[in-house]
Amino acid sequence: MRKLLLFFLSVNLSAAGSYAESLKDRVENIAESDNFKNAQWGISVKYADTGEEILSYNSEKSLVPGSTVKLFVSFAALEFFGEEHSFATDIFRDKSVDNGILNGNIYLRGGGDPSLGSDLVRGSLKTEEVFEQWLAALKQAGIKEIRGSVLADDSLFEGKPVSGDWSWEDLGNYYAAGPSGLSINDNLYKLYFKPSETVGGKAEVLRMEPEIYGLKFINFMRTGPPGSGDNGYIFNFPDNYTAVLRGTIPQNGPEFAIKGSIPEPALFCAAYFTEYLKKNGTPVKGAAGRVSDKTDYGAKMPIHENQSPALKDLIFVLHKRSFNLYAETLLRHMAVFKNRAGTIENGIDVLTQFLKSKGIAGSGFRIVDACGLSRLNLAKASDFSGLLLYAAKKEYFSSFYDSLVFPGDPDATGHIRIFGADTPLEKVLRVKSGSLNKVRSYCGYLKTKKGRLAAFAFIVNNFSAAPSEIEKEHERILTRIAGEF
Repeated sequence: MRKLLLFFLSVNLSAAGSYAESLKDRVENIAESDNFKNAQWGISVKYADTGEEILSYNSEKSLVPGSTVKLFVSFAALEFFGEEHSFATDIFRDKSVDNGILNGNIYLRGGGDPSLGSDLVRGSLKTEEVFEQWLAALKQAGIKEIRGSVLADDSLFEGKPVSGDWSWEDLGNYYAAGPSGLSINDNLYKLYFKPSETVGGKAEVLRMEPEIYGLKFINFMRTGPPGSGDNGYIFNFPDNYTAVLRGTIPQNGPEFAIKGSIPEPALFCAAYFTEYLKKNGTPVKGAAGRVSDKTDYGAKMPIHENQSPALKDLIFVLHKRSFNLYAETLLRHMAVFKNRAGTIENGIDVLTQFLKSKGIAGSGFRIVDACGLSRLNLAKASDFSGLLLYAAKKEYFSSFYDSLVFPGDPDATGHIRIFGADTPLEKVLRVKSGSLNKVRSYCGYLKTKKGRLAAFAFIVNNFSAAPSEIEKEHERILTRIAGEF
């Protein structure tokens, strides 16, 4: 009788169960192939509404996730602050104004808005537009001349501006820009080169936009063949004003630009605004600087406030462009939110404890930054699927979902914008990817043939195949899930 019962149970499996069995066989065959046999691969796919498992493979193995770490940060930020939250930048002056002359200083108090002066975020003013507002506020206050200085206050955040575990070749480049209590222009500048007429010849530095006062270069940049792309690197570190240029830029046209990180964003903001004032008829006697201690703003006069776009708009850029600066800034805001010093270490502790409290991050979870540049970050596929399941039930889910990349997404940058393009995934996929050398991860949501939403997480480390083949293999698995479940 027991054998007969087992027989009926085996043949009466649900469709989802039988599909999952054959799909898992396929995954195991892939894992044994030449492309994957030396790799570590974790997979977790579940229905978003019930948490029912569709596919699991090494889902509890801790792996290096790359930029998908940002999902933990954006999720926690939405939980802490709400999707409509904004960050303020306040302008103050000393009280003594006599006949249009300010006998004191202007203070730029940063509130940790990473998008101040950005041209990437919907609703954000560009740097020149921000300065126009500040100048108009000074005129409204009757100030025609400043006998003191423009001082930047970036004291909201403390400690080291970047993770000590980032690669040396990343530091100095725009994607390794450190957060600041007072950011401006996405904390980056463009460096323009004139390619040599000879492939292999030296590429000449033409200019910076905006100009970073005092920044000098030791130039080893060379010219690559036409169409060879941006392979140029700026080697530098925070607060340092001598950068080394190496690599190649393509022999395309009369000039080519790469992007670097501003060494001291707050000081640059004060200096750049000082020059703007002088060029626009408002003399400033003192040199730009930073406040040296906690300033009593109760004794100052407020003259203007800038509010950032809503948090959901910052996260839109954070996910679509995988923008590291915004993730690192939000991490430090979490520490401040918990009334702790705004350091990277406190942010990591607050974030980790929060995720654990939600049952999302357990043993084997470790993060050392907010953006995923470090190879010391570790997470499981099940950590990501747990996060995605939790977010799917929240009131901000529509914003969170819309911030993820879809195939052919015009707002996205990098190779992920063509992930799933020209496949059945085009209208059913939303994804955030992670990419380091020998690391690929894909996490997001998938609408299945039966009209259900699936949450998925794939992480693969140390693969031997070309990255394009790793991408295609994941596209094929997702296409099968979308068509069978």
